Amino acid sequence: MNPPDSRLEKLTFTAWLVLAIASIGFLFDTYELLMTPLVGVPAIAEVLKLPPNHPSVTEWMGRMLWMTALCGGLFGLLGGWLIDRFGRKRIMAASIFVYALSPFAAAFSTSLGAFVFFRCTTFIGVCVEFVAAITWLAELFPDRKQKARVLGWTQAFASLGGVLVTSVAAWINNHAGALPGLPVPDMFNQHAGWRYLLMTGLLPAIPIALMLPFAPESQAWRERRALGTLKRPSLAELFAPELRRVTLVTAALSACAYAAAFGALQITTRSVVPGLKELSSSQQELAPLRAEAARLNGELDRLMPAFRQALAAVPGLEEIAGKRANNRRDFRAATKAENSSTVSALSFEFKQLGARLDEVTAAKPEAKQALLDREKLLKAIGDNRDQQTAPMKAITARGDQVQLGQEIGGFVGRVLLALLVALAITRRTLLRIFIVPGLIALPVTYFGLYHSASGAFSTGIFVCGLLVVAQFSYFGEYLPKAFPLHLRGTGGSFATNVGGRMIGTSAAFLSTNVLAPLFSPKPTADHYALAGGIVGSVVFAIGLALTFLLPEPVNEGMQD
Repeated sequence: MNPPDSRLEKLTFTAWLVLAIASIGFLFDTYELLMTPLVGVPAIAEVLKLPPNHPSVTEWMGRMLWMTALCGGLFGLLGGWLIDRFGRKRIMAASIFVYALSPFAAAFSTSLGAFVFFRCTTFIGVCVEFVAAITWLAELFPDRKQKARVLGWTQAFASLGGVLVTSVAAWINNHAGALPGLPVPDMFNQHAGWRYLLMTGLLPAIPIALMLPFAPESQAWRERRALGTLKRPSLAELFAPELRRVTLVTAALSACAYAAAFGALQITTRSVVPGLKELSSSQQELAPLRAEAARLNGELDRLMPAFRQALAAVPGLEEIAGKRANNRRDFRAATKAENSSTVSALSFEFKQLGARLDEVTAAKPEAKQALLDREKLLKAIGDNRDQQTAPMKAITARGDQVQLGQEIGGFVGRVLLALLVALAITRRTLLRIFIVPGLIALPVTYFGLYHSASGAFSTGIFVCGLLVVAQFSYFGEYLPKAFPLHLRGTGGSFATNVGGRMIGTSAAFLSTNVLAPLFSPKPTADHYALAGGIVGSVVFAIGLALTFLLPEPVNEGMQD
């Protein structure tokens, strides 16, 4: 696109257009993925008709996480092959539309299967888009220094995605009631915040659809295909003697980086922060309330078979049950807001629903009793959840602060990587700049600072976020140079999607479901901190060892 001596300040309009498309794509990669912890629990709870703190909701949240990772790894690898076979721009555009349309479709889910399916397709789109975008950029900017800067700076936008989705979610939660009702059956919440948040996933499709027609395909890929000299991509070729080492080492290094992120950083807000000393009084207040919630959920489980049987036996009962549930939810919110007119209107509506209930269950009084027993328990569970609000507020606020520090650290790490990539240092040395300090920062943070002042722990998480997330940008810059042109998408996808997103992300399960329970049958935040510190430290040590096997790119990876 530009001559070898070109500089960033001499970029053409088309070049800036390419950078805008890539930056939007990277930003919304993270935006779409980090929706999951924000929408997962409320969505699963609603479609299963269970309270958010029910064990089944937690179990399905865990299942969905590994299902999305598995789909992302497998179909992401297929996407890498498609990138090499049909073009960088074409597959990148398709993947962006997949991850933009999938959350929008998920917003209208009325079943667990539909919700999980569209979250899986979202993850697939993100996995394919990342590899397509870095390959596209690397080939559009052939000048070594310019390419390094372009890949470094555009990827920095990925760290803004987490801040953006959190801010949008907060705004939606505060205004959901005033937004237009969604066209879902009456038994579901037509003003659910998670549905509106998922709909915002459509946003990247709009500007990209307008800009893509004016952006070029990779000239190197297009010319070789036109001349008939472009080799057909082959997964088996990645394991040929000349590529086997770079294939396996990059996949293993990517797995280590993702393992540190998911096995340590990503469990911190949810599982580690509640154990900070400053929050001990909140935890003591929550302990009996959580015990009561567990007992109530156990009683609900015992009632559910009779309730499901009642729904199956009485036509129209499920619709009435859903409307009564929505009424009770709105009544609770109106009561808290001291909105007397709304309370009166909802009370009148509930009486009408009661009359309708009597009518449809006249021949089956046991069905009505099953519904009323369930409603009584759900009210008790809701009251319990309200009682947990005050002590949870301090824990949530502290977790949000730690999460923000981690996101800022990640952004700083990507910026630092962008500044370093253009320097004349080997790629092994560049990676070690982030791995070696991590061998100190991870254990110090999780084994030491966690037990000291919370400000020190937050600083430690900031540093850990910097050192871990910078490695993601590193691979985005390194991988296009490590494989020949006809295997660049396939090789990059194997490293990122199979090694990182499929294998590396499983470290979250290792930390929370394997290591922490080894320390105690009922793990506490202290055990999760210990597990996260072990996983993070070990994978950083493995990563350092692997850097000695990492090949230096040959001729910037433009060989074929």
